[in-house]
Amino acid sequence: MSALPSAIANAPPGTSPAPPGTSPAEQAALDARYDALARAERLLPIKITGFYARKLDAEVAALGHTDGPLNRAARPPRERFDLAAGHEVADWVDDRSNMPVPGSTAIIHKYPDRVLFMPTSVCAGHCQYCFRQDVLTDQHEAGRTRVPAELDALVAYLATRPLVREVILSGGDPMTLPTRDLALILRTLKALPRPPAIRIHTRTPVFAPKAVADPERVALLAEADVRLVLHVIHPYEICAEVEAALLALRRADVRLYNHFPLLRGVNDDPDLLVDLITRLDDNRVRTLSVYVPEPIRFSAPYRIGLKRLFALQDAFVAAAPSWVNAVRFTLDSPLGKVRREHIEAWDEARGLVTFAREGRRFVYPDFPAHLDVPGDPDVMRWRQPGRPAG
Repeated sequence: MSALPSAIANAPPGTSPAPPGTSPAEQAALDARYDALARAERLLPIKITGFYARKLDAEVAALGHTDGPLNRAARPPRERFDLAAGHEVADWVDDRSNMPVPGSTAIIHKYPDRVLFMPTSVCAGHCQYCFRQDVLTDQHEAGRTRVPAELDALVAYLATRPLVREVILSGGDPMTLPTRDLALILRTLKALPRPPAIRIHTRTPVFAPKAVADPERVALLAEADVRLVLHVIHPYEICAEVEAALLALRRADVRLYNHFPLLRGVNDDPDLLVDLITRLDDNRVRTLSVYVPEPIRFSAPYRIGLKRLFALQDAFVAAAPSWVNAVRFTLDSPLGKVRREHIEAWDEARGLVTFAREGRRFVYPDFPAHLDVPGDPDVMRWRQPGRPAG
């Protein structure tokens, strides 16, 4: 008797295996359906760069369908429209209640020692799993951020908060800003009487690597001593062009890190995680953490349960070489990042997990086990052994 297909063999008891792969024609219909959903439900529209689209096309050509990991991250899967776990909200990390400057949605202050600054709502491409869709849609509707005015507000705010040691630029993606705006922000912050450390979170290197490798922008990042945190989610995103951009940054002594979500059907496989994090390490990129997708609206196609998260973490630690297996596995929350050691109580019957951090508590609605069908390793790792990425 032949072995069961991976998607069937990996399905938890009581669940149905996934239907046959999504054809390109069906995907086009899903894309159109999603456009209508995005307008009605305040979600980000599909946005794919030409560079990334070529990767998606190569994946479809190899698999014969659009259920591969990169396509799944960039285009709506079938279950995007009707799969829900319950308890999902628009703003799980409670960004809005941590905007301390009246009239500004660009400044978020949740942790005492760091401030998040969102100088743009624009990204090079849109990720289907984005956890900030609601807030970014607000900013898109409000129009382009006035960078000089928002920067003035940030500088004034920092003057009243002496405990702040770091400013994190996020958004949107700060690396999509015009060079003049990025230069204004970085040089203004470095000229402050108490210059903070600067961190930039970006996914532009995998969407448009040449935009990041521009010599003027590389020199600017180096001048400001920026820590550049990438969001690489899959080893097939690391191609020759991306590696060239990373090399240009490294030659300028820009410090490089990675931080990415564990996504069902995209990278929820321990061997794939080892491949991804090791390949990043080979490119001198240090992975800081892997985080579980948050319970936001329409996120169910990408979420996994905490028990499986911890099983993947344990399998990764056992398989990974020592120089990469200290990566943190975390969950973001209204109280900040938490890990398995912060679990105080677990009501499995109700699917509710209580986390405690620094004397404060919150209850997390776990993703139901019967919905947590693992991704098919044969699909997520579709390249033949030894075949170059990209």
